[in-house]
Amino acid sequence: MIDSSQPYHPEKLERKGYVGADAYFELDLRSGVILKVEEFPEMRKPSYKIEVDFGPVIGKLWSSAQITNYACGDLIGRIVVGALNLGDKTLPTGFVSQFLVLGALDPDGTVRLLELPEEVMPGSMVA
Repeated sequence: MIDSSQPYHPEKLERKGYVGADAYFELDLRSGVILKVEEFPEMRKPSYKIEVDFGPVIGKLWSSAQITNYACGDLIGRIVVGALNLGDKTLPTGFVSQFLVLGALDPDGTVRLLELPEEVMPGSMVA
């Protein structure tokens, strides 16, 4: 029996419906390097504000991320994957989150950031 405190346990996650390859390829998924990490205590759930450099075409963007299971210092310089064209989201604090950082969810909802090799250049497409 699965514990109810584990809402993202793989045994609880139903397969999503077919959307087709075109929907996937509409996403602008790119690599970026975390430049700054700031505490974000105003949020209901523990969060950071992160600034990520997505290379020469996109530049630097900010996001709010529930990734406080990582120490701020451990995130600086880390290469992450971002979904860039989902639209800006203005949070109740007025902060504008410009992209979604991608990760896998542990059964309890803890985010484990996707990892890319160090050689990946900022702004590279993720396919």
